Amino acid sequence: MNSLESFRASVTLNGGLTGVVSYKSPNQLHVRFSDGRIISSNGRILWFYNPDSSIAGKQDLKGVSGGLGGLLSGYENVTVSGRTFRLTSTTKRYNEIILVVSENDLPRVLKMKRSDEEITEIAFSGIATNIGLGTGLFNFQPPTSSQIVENPLNQKE
Repeated sequence: MNSLESFRASVTLNGGLTGVVSYKSPNQLHVRFSDGRIISSNGRILWFYNPDSSIAGKQDLKGVSGGLGGLLSGYENVTVSGRTFRLTSTTKRYNEIILVVSENDLPRVLKMKRSDEEITEIAFSGIATNIGLGTGLFNFQPPTSSQIVENPLNQKE
């Protein structure tokens, strides 16, 4: 199997909001939703931007394991059934993560369930692999008029 250097796909969040996700190895991610919200990471800094509120969250990723390994580490139980991966934990923000992959190991559906039973579902379609994605796409800078919140993921709910 060839290594996956990059991909771009259409995504649908909870059956409604749509967007485009771009990924480039190692650990670079850019998601632009149809409502203008952006999630972007160059592997060192993760940005969350909402144009409606002009607020940008800037999360320092130093010391954090990147990629899927960072997201999925710490889950006590991992089960695999065919092309479905199920991770569960009683201590993580998402108590259950279900990932369904295609025959060529590309993501199809990602479901994340919180302890309050809220489920976030991301469906992937139209995936193009190993395409040229410029580094600039992943070096997001919010508008200068934005309010920046430092390390929002470190704050208590």
